[in-house]
Amino acid sequence: MKTVNSLSGGKTSSYMAVHYPADVNIFACVCIDDPNCIPKDLTVLAYAREKLNGDFIASAESEKTLKVMMQLEQKIGKEIVWVRGKSFDEVVLTGGGVLPSWSKRYCTVDMKIKPMTEYIYPRYGIVTENIGFRYDELERAYEIKKGVKPVLKDKKYFDFEVSSSLKSKRKSWQKDVLVSYKNYPLIWDKIEQRHIQSYWKNNSEFVFPQDSNCQGCHHKSPALIKQNYQLEPNILEWFARQEEIKGQTWHDDQIPYRKKFKMEFTGEFDFVGTSCDMGGCTD
Repeated sequence: MKTVNSLSGGKTSSYMAVHYPADVNIFACVCIDDPNCIPKDLTVLAYAREKLNGDFIASAESEKTLKVMMQLEQKIGKEIVWVRGKSFDEVVLTGGGVLPSWSKRYCTVDMKIKPMTEYIYPRYGIVTENIGFRYDELERAYEIKKGVKPVLKDKKYFDFEVSSSLKSKRKSWQKDVLVSYKNYPLIWDKIEQRHIQSYWKNNSEFVFPQDSNCQGCHHKSPALIKQNYQLEPNILEWFARQEEIKGQTWHDDQIPYRKKFKMEFTGEFDFVGTSCDMGGCTD
């Protein structure tokens, strides 16, 4: 059985890629079709287009994340496979015309899990998938049921609804197919955030974004959205426009993006942890 490192471009999963070699390293890039968000670094732009066979305009993730993935491939001395599903623009249209929300969070499945599965399963069958959850965020690896003591998901399989394109390749597939056994190497070895921060502090050539994953994710606080707007204004403008097209807010707090952009926050904000602990994207 092959082992796969599921990478997000954040510090934790990148640490996992360095310290826990796998047969396959894979990164699912969340793409958007907005030319205004094209990476400014032409080297990063050319690299992303090469990895995705030219099918890349821009990403909802920080440009720094894409650069980290480029550097990480060199550091581990092994290919990192890039995959993509439909663009975020297309997914919004097929997802009911609105951005994902707490009650309808289809983004991780459509733009992360599906494209990774569509690449891995036909080539390798069932795999062991390394997930970058740390020991100090055990709750992310627990299956919590009402009235039942939480039980750690030790290699518990994940049922996945495969796409129609996959079904056509293998008619015997059921609606839900066992595609991987989940493994949490950082949890087993009690790796915490302090270990991650210390390691990358000593590898200063890697410049991670202050906040990983999609910059406008609904899991992020208003303060974090405002910070990301200041750092990646074009990407956050894309999120604001999607909201305005439908005339519907995305976040549970019902505060539109443009109002968040103008909000004032006092004090200093230090976003060094996993910014979307419940998002399933990993840091």
